Amino acid sequence: MKHMDVFCNMYGKRIPVGRLANADGGILFQYAESFLHSGLWLSPFKLPLQPGVFEDERKTFDGLHGLFNDSLPDGWGLLLLDRKLKASGASLQELSPLDRLALVGTWGMGALEYEPEDFRAGPDEEFLDLDGLAEESRQILNDDGSLEAVNTLLRLGGSSGGARPKILCDVRQSDLMIKASGSKPDFEPWMIKFRAKEDPSDMGLVEYAYSVAARETGVEMPETCLFPSNVSEGFFGIKRFDRAKGMKIHTHTACGLLHANHRYPSLTYEGLMTLSQQLTKDYRETEKMIRLMVFNVKSGNMDDHSKNFSFLMDAEGQWKMAPAYDLTPSKGFGGEHSTTVNGKGKNITDTDLVVAAANFISEANVKKMIADVENALQRIPEIMEAAKVRRSLKR
Repeated sequence: MKHMDVFCNMYGKRIPVGRLANADGGILFQYAESFLHSGLWLSPFKLPLQPGVFEDERKTFDGLHGLFNDSLPDGWGLLLLDRKLKASGASLQELSPLDRLALVGTWGMGALEYEPEDFRAGPDEEFLDLDGLAEESRQILNDDGSLEAVNTLLRLGGSSGGARPKILCDVRQSDLMIKASGSKPDFEPWMIKFRAKEDPSDMGLVEYAYSVAARETGVEMPETCLFPSNVSEGFFGIKRFDRAKGMKIHTHTACGLLHANHRYPSLTYEGLMTLSQQLTKDYRETEKMIRLMVFNVKSGNMDDHSKNFSFLMDAEGQWKMAPAYDLTPSKGFGGEHSTTVNGKGKNITDTDLVVAAANFISEANVKKMIADVENALQRIPEIMEAAKVRRSLKR
């Protein structure tokens, strides 16, 4: 694909952003003249709102700027895309990032949309069977599974990021009824996850319990739910924060904002605090980042890479930190946190947490956060037991 038009469909208003083009091994971008007067800095650090042609000469994301790379899936979504393309006879080596964006089209996370669009969602599914979809996901992870299953799961969540299989769907809160996205007004958009190969059988229950504990410590979390299953303790679900009242919200990860590739340890929590302060200009948002740092360290969530921190833009162009997500104990890179604290990736002490946050909040405030997190984490077994008894639980 030689060129592609980019649109921003935010809060019910769709406007042209600019054009992407392949050129001499690189990817060029230029804002539409009309968008230059919008006042919306969609990616303020790497794509300033100004005339001219932009190119990422470092090719951090195969030539794409981080703003657009955030629209591409990775892990599970990328696996599904590649399976579909391979089945169609396409050469994966010859595909450009623009070819992949065409498959994302209007179905990506956040508010950006791309034309021309190669992928069509097709008709809405009937009510979804989570156990059946989980089994199809397992087969695909094991290099099995039909093309029909690939197409179904691609339609239900191929644009999402992360390594774990998942679907994007609509849920009716009153009875936890699940349908494909684009359903009736009494349904709301959610993401529901299935197990990866290396996950324990109770992974959904574990992630649900940690989401409850995080919320109890003051970490801002979307609504979460343990959806019932006949073959496991349940499936973890989280309400989407890039959607509100049927409208899309512009979402940008720290990975895309800073061109900090999430496949490598590339961030410090001190840097994330500075990013939050500079982007939001609100100390309360920076405190959210500090609280999340404390929770990740104390819970052993070492998979705290650059794609696991996001920011949201409102209709006036004001930024805030997105709610937290992907909060479970994990090994990270070589047994160390992907994001360092006071220069350390492991054996992080309370003193390190205090020192890292010293330029933003007091030692007493950090120690209060630490105590809150430690108390909440002690309740994990209790939360898990309550969830197992009730089989499904919303918060």
